[in-house]
Amino acid sequence: MKKFWFVLFMVSLLFLWGCKEKVVTYTDNGATVQLKAGQTLKVELSGNPSTGNDWRKITYDDQVIMEDGKRDYKLDDDKIGSGGIYQYHFKALGPGKTKLFMEYGPKYDNEKEAVKTFEIEVVVVS
Repeated sequence: MKKFWFVLFMVSLLFLWGCKEKVVTYTDNGATVQLKAGQTLKVELSGNPSTGNDWRKITYDDQVIMEDGKRDYKLDDDKIGSGGIYQYHFKALGPGKTKLFMEYGPKYDNEKEAVKTFEIEVVVVS
C-alpha cells in the first residue's frame, strides 16, 4: 500500500511540475521557449506608461498560443513617474511554432518608430 501512495505522489509531482507557468523577461529576447500544450507563458517586460509609451503591436499565431486573461502592470515603487513591469499571459493551445513579437513605443501612434522590440520563438509540444 505504501508503494501505491509513493507512486501516486510522484506522478502528482510530475503533473504539477509540467503545468508550471514559464516566465520570460526582456533578457530572453531572441530566445526559443518550449511549452507543453495547456501550459502558461508569462511575459514580464519593463516600461513606463507616464512617458506615453506602451507595449503595442503584439503579434503571434493564435492557432499555437492565445492571450490568456488581462494584462497586468506592477509599479516598481510609489514615486510619481516610476516605471514598472507589464505582465502578459499566454496559453499554449496545441503543437506548433510561432514568433511572439512585441513592440514598445508611443501608445497612440503606431506609425512612430518603436523604442524597443521583444521577440521570442514559442514551440508548443503535445
